[in-house]
Amino acid sequence: MAHQRTPVITALGAVAVLLAGCSAVTGTATPGEIDVRTLDVGRYTTTPADIDSGRKPTDGAILEGLRMGGAIVFPHDVDAELTHNWGTDVLDTPRRTADASAISNVNLPVLERHRMITGFDIAEGNRAFDAKTPAIETDARVTRVVLLRFPGAAAAEAAARDLEATDFAVSPDNQPVPIPGYAAAHAHWRPGVKTIGATFAHGEIVVSLFLQHPSPDIDAMARRVAAILDAQVPLLEQFTPTAPDRIGELPRDPDGLLRRTLIPGPANQQIAISSREFAAWPGRAGLHYRPSEPAELAAAWDRGGVDSVANSYTTTLFRFRDDAAATDFGDTWQRTLSSAAHPVSAPEQVPGAHCAERRSAPGTAALTRCYVSYRRYGAFVSGPEPAGVRQQAAAQYALLANSA
Repeated sequence: MAHQRTPVITALGAVAVLLAGCSAVTGTATPGEIDVRTLDVGRYTTTPADIDSGRKPTDGAILEGLRMGGAIVFPHDVDAELTHNWGTDVLDTPRRTADASAISNVNLPVLERHRMITGFDIAEGNRAFDAKTPAIETDARVTRVVLLRFPGAAAAEAAARDLEATDFAVSPDNQPVPIPGYAAAHAHWRPGVKTIGATFAHGEIVVSLFLQHPSPDIDAMARRVAAILDAQVPLLEQFTPTAPDRIGELPRDPDGLLRRTLIPGPANQQIAISSREFAAWPGRAGLHYRPSEPAELAAAWDRGGVDSVANSYTTTLFRFRDDAAATDFGDTWQRTLSSAAHPVSAPEQVPGAHCAERRSAPGTAALTRCYVSYRRYGAFVSGPEPAGVRQQAAAQYALLANSA
């Protein structure tokens, strides 16, 4: 069986070094608001960005992959034991898909032959991911779901069949596994091994699954596959894939959040779309940024009706239902800081701003994080240097005001 792969993916919100960019603070205060021109924003830009600057032909696959992020099942919604996110990412090329171990690397030729367009990947487990210990050496319960887009239903069906056949052929010990309620699903396991792999085509999309169980109970694993498909198929039925010849026209900033998000460097720079560093997550895709703990913060997110998220390096911007919800989320975050964090001073003059410092382990560098809100928008900024993070927070506030 080829499914001995490590199911870890690049996590959302990867930290990058913020580069300084020159900019004057623009804008005029409206009644009841501060004059943002008086804020200490350092050398951070406060001018809305031209998001379409530097657009590349390769953007389309990333943007379609981000749309698919709104159509993928969250494993914890099916299995409440899966409380730890092991990562999520867009897989915009066959090579990236194989290199990320989302699909067994022996299947790169299959992905290329059937002209895979893009994909989306999520994995969750019942314990925190440990890079030092392969999951297969533990009794971890893991579910990984990968959506792969192909140019048509026939191509997807053929790809699902061939992905399974190639993976199956890796070991002479592999045996097929029927999935309850899904006669068209392809699945296999190696007797005595506590993992199962499966593929299932639905329209133009192939659902590829990898599950690990605490014990080699094939009936339990087959039922888990069926439960994931029970939840995944309705989401795919609600999703409309973009026609292959229109993918290149997909908007980079469908809800206008990226232009409002603090960007390192000057406002007129050419910006590269990257699902891990700079991208918009519209609609249900924004749920990938929903906090899972503490429960009070998750509840504030749910109450707040977040309907879109944008991520720009060390800045994440949320659009809430209304102004009060954006404020409430920040207040809740400040009230529910973990024992590893403590409040620190927020930027002067920025109303309702909160900042905290967190040290992940003794001897490690501390990370400062600030939350600011303006009307229905809320944003986190972070970095290792407190004064610089306060300037980022002030600049993000000014940018929101200037984008209104």
